[in-house]
Amino acid sequence: MKIEQSKSQQRYQQLYRRWKDSGKGVRVFCQQESIKYSTFRYWIKRLETGSVSRQDFIEMKLDRVEVKSSHPLAELRLTEKGTFIFYELPEPAWVKALLS
Repeated sequence: MKIEQSKSQQRYQQLYRRWKDSGKGVRVFCQQESIKYSTFRYWIKRLETGSVSRQDFIEMKLDRVEVKSSHPLAELRLTEKGTFIFYELPEPAWVKALLS
């Protein structure tokens, strides 16, 4: 049962990314992909509210590098909530607290 849930989650995550990249409305996308509108709306809500399993996150380890630059070092894009642009590396504890 858990394997089926994982496959379903992966499928809808892929569909979600394709939908976001397409720029199409949800109904049009669902019709073109032959998927049920209400089911896809359910998955959009799950994916955007973060109620999907946290196993999709991976630990990122970085060597501490002192960089003072006018160019961004990294970006963290949050679904429809904005983007964090880092000009220097944040403390790992801060990133962990942000994502929890």
